[in-house]
Amino acid sequence: MESIKFNPGLRKGNIFLVGIALSIGWGIRGNFGHEYGAEFAGALGAIAVALLSGREDWRSRVPYFAFFGALGWGFGASQSYMQVLSYTESGHLSSQWYGYLAIFFIGFMWAALGGAGTAFAAVAPREKLVHIFKPFLFIVGAYIILGLIEDPLARWLQPGASFDTNSFRHKNPLYWFDAYYLQACFALLGCAIYDLYQRKGVQNRLFLPLFAVGGAFSGWIIQLLLGAVALDHKLVSLLTYPQGDPTYVNPSTGKLAFDPSNFLNNWPQWFGDYPQHIGWLVGLIAGLILYFALYGKFKNGSSLFVYMAGGWLISFLALPVLGGNLFADYGGIRMTPPRSDDWAGILGVFIGTSLWMWRNKLKPVAVASLISGIIGGLGFAGIQWIKHLMLSFGSPRILAYMGLLPDSDQYISITSAWSRWQGQNWHSFLEQSYGFVNGIAIAVALAFIASRVKIHSEDDQSADYSKGRWTRAFSVLMILMGLTYFNVIKNVDVWGNQLKPSVWTRTVTHATGQTEVVPALWDIPYFGRLPGIDFLNMTPASWFSLTWGLLTLACILIVIRHYKSPLPIIPKSSLAKGQVIFLILLWIMVVANFERALTGWNPSRLLTEWVIFLNAIIATVLLLLLPNEQESVVIIEEENYLPVYKRLWIKAIAALLLSSVLFLVTNRMIYHYPEYDKLNHSQQHTRFGPDASWRTKPNLKNGEGH
Repeated sequence: MESIKFNPGLRKGNIFLVGIALSIGWGIRGNFGHEYGAEFAGALGAIAVALLSGREDWRSRVPYFAFFGALGWGFGASQSYMQVLSYTESGHLSSQWYGYLAIFFIGFMWAALGGAGTAFAAVAPREKLVHIFKPFLFIVGAYIILGLIEDPLARWLQPGASFDTNSFRHKNPLYWFDAYYLQACFALLGCAIYDLYQRKGVQNRLFLPLFAVGGAFSGWIIQLLLGAVALDHKLVSLLTYPQGDPTYVNPSTGKLAFDPSNFLNNWPQWFGDYPQHIGWLVGLIAGLILYFALYGKFKNGSSLFVYMAGGWLISFLALPVLGGNLFADYGGIRMTPPRSDDWAGILGVFIGTSLWMWRNKLKPVAVASLISGIIGGLGFAGIQWIKHLMLSFGSPRILAYMGLLPDSDQYISITSAWSRWQGQNWHSFLEQSYGFVNGIAIAVALAFIASRVKIHSEDDQSADYSKGRWTRAFSVLMILMGLTYFNVIKNVDVWGNQLKPSVWTRTVTHATGQTEVVPALWDIPYFGRLPGIDFLNMTPASWFSLTWGLLTLACILIVIRHYKSPLPIIPKSSLAKGQVIFLILLWIMVVANFERALTGWNPSRLLTEWVIFLNAIIATVLLLLLPNEQESVVIIEEENYLPVYKRLWIKAIAALLLSSVLFLVTNRMIYHYPEYDKLNHSQQHTRFGPDASWRTKPNLKNGEGH
């Protein structure tokens, strides 16, 4: 094999391919949304960067790159950012600058965790990768339990309440800053159960109920004592603040806009409904934490998940929950009130992940995470800035700020000439362009460590290697069948809403006389049509899930057979295997995305679906032409990463401050915004000022959410 002096990962063509891979994924993520959409983009980019690295050991780890790359990128998707984008366009000076700072932060966190997941697959010894799957499965089990009990528990806590996962989610008694705190808690629960499972001996386990009961009893007693000395209400007042401005006056009526008793506060809804149970429950949790702090081992990488979930909860409690009380007059320490505050938890995940990597001799992962985060932060804020500059051509807002009346000839002439330009799908431009920058972030970060991390020696024929083979198959099946399922199943609702209603839905009349539109029931062929048979049917979503499940079962059987005796259709080359995985994943999601858009097609979708399809063609060609099995990268191991890490943090802070000022100043130079009282606050969100969104549009106990 020919060794080359330059780094293959830094070739322009290779960086472009990783960029376009993540751009495709990000464009599709914009349609499917949330964590699973981001995970698809992360998996696609991680596979590409491994195949183009010039390292055979990374190519052989493509399943792990895909799996951990997907997990890393999925975390950032819980952050709310649409309101932040609106801040940058609001015209209010402090809100705009805050918007650029916040969008940098969101992009940084998203890309930093995506980079950490991808780099973990590249840097960690194989035994760490293999062993971490067991605690991960325990966390998955805990999440399954959460999915089964969350809604019934909420209904039990608040019988008859009308809440959902959209406009009325804040009415859920478990609601807490619209954040994923339950997921963080159940991740810790999964780690705790795994810790108990993998220990040898039972002596320490016997202390668990003692700590739990003792903690609960102590908490109960403390609450009673606080009540006895009349300190309970003072403590509640000290630790609680309203999620809104009780002094805000409705400008049209001159009276208080909202009833102060109707505001949510910084604690879960059920705290106010069941205050008598807070003491023993907090004590119970404290007792469990103390037990695992004293006796927990958290082996096989489960400690990583403890650092991540624990970091999430600590940061969440420290910032919006408790710290926000100090800044209640400014809406608290909240990024986009009244929207989700998952950003605080994600900050904790980033800190916890970085600490764990440093303490477990995986410092290159922390460095790659920081490199990726800097580029991702600049990318998100920068693409929003570019989008806004491009929208300045023929902008009705600029014309209005210049004093042109909407019915004037000049105004009509200019806006008519630029109407099609203004009416394009600019948000898709933001999504796909930002995805491309994220790809560059991953390519650069992984190329940096590719020449500094020693080659992993992994013998395919060794006994240890054979023991962990199931994790490779699990990773591939989770990406190709699991990840795609959780995205594509969303198409069923789109088809049901936009195709022939009589086929996809039915109307049910309840005993109260109220009617409800629910999914249709489709009979099983032949048997479901027999006389007197009216129960052999399923909803469209159930039919979809059954079919996908059968396909997954077939894939599992094929993998089992291949492990016993290799099948000719599955290539032997690591590069070829990676290319196959990439192309299958790519085209499943590209076709599914087109199916999703087709039912409501209009020409504006060309900027999304046609561009995605075109990019997928380009990516397919480049993926087959660019990787070269005959090249390798020269390794010069880094002895001390600390100076590098410190310099990167200096660059991160400089990039944040300089870019935000540049974006703010140039934006305001072009748009010439008027004074605050002449801005259109109904169309744009503002974070600060007398008409800030958290003041004028709070989530109320009896109102619709935002």
